[in-house]
Amino acid sequence: MARKKTPKVRVSLKASLSRRLREIRQELFGDHGGPELARRLSLPARTWYNYETGVTVPAEVLLAFIEQTGANPMYLISGDGPRYSQAADDRMLSDLSPVELIRRGLEKLERASQKAIVVAPENLPARLTSEFEAVKLFPLDALAKPELDASRIEGHVLAYRHWLANPAQTVGVRMIDDSMNPILPSGSIVAIDRSITNPMELRGRIVAACPDGVPMIRWLDVSGRHLILRPNQAGREFPLVPVEMGEASPNFLIGQVVWSWSRFSES
Repeated sequence: MARKKTPKVRVSLKASLSRRLREIRQELFGDHGGPELARRLSLPARTWYNYETGVTVPAEVLLAFIEQTGANPMYLISGDGPRYSQAADDRMLSDLSPVELIRRGLEKLERASQKAIVVAPENLPARLTSEFEAVKLFPLDALAKPELDASRIEGHVLAYRHWLANPAQTVGVRMIDDSMNPILPSGSIVAIDRSITNPMELRGRIVAACPDGVPMIRWLDVSGRHLILRPNQAGREFPLVPVEMGEASPNFLIGQVVWSWSRFSES
């Protein structure tokens, strides 16, 4: 007996839904953000990518996707109306995940210029326009000390002022490994807000931390009495780093990663 063919209309609707899911995922989490969205939805990354290619999406997954992204259900189903239930610009920066912040930064860089600008200390303009902030760029190991050594400044990254909630407490460092790839590949520059160090506020976010005097950039998870520094893809090279709360040094948490740049122009 021949298999019953799926009606063309149904195939078209499924393809349209998968396309809109993919577009929203790329906009909020970036081209390589499928695994991060899948983690938030408690799905294997491969399962999520199957949904993006047209596999039927269960109702509970679709509801969880809407909750995570703020997508407009009517837009997902029919393509009508705004893409999000509320405008993205109305969402407070404090409510955005690091990945969303990174995505917005890259999006603005795409519109404004093709490259982020890293300015050597001797070339820093004496007076910047009110639109920009010069974020001091340090080597990652400089964060091992609570007081940063001004002599170790490698340059400045020019950032839009409205990207940074606390510019006076924000510094930049380069990623020196692939522990956070593909979200933050090696060579990326991250902006760290050093005014935020409460682990309960930072749980589930990307942070700069200094276990055993070794600064690193990792996801921060909280499990019982333990703080866990988690690379984006755990493995033998980049293991999980658990630290008991009562044993963490006062300078264990350095701050929250609030922005990232992945393309650079040195001057």
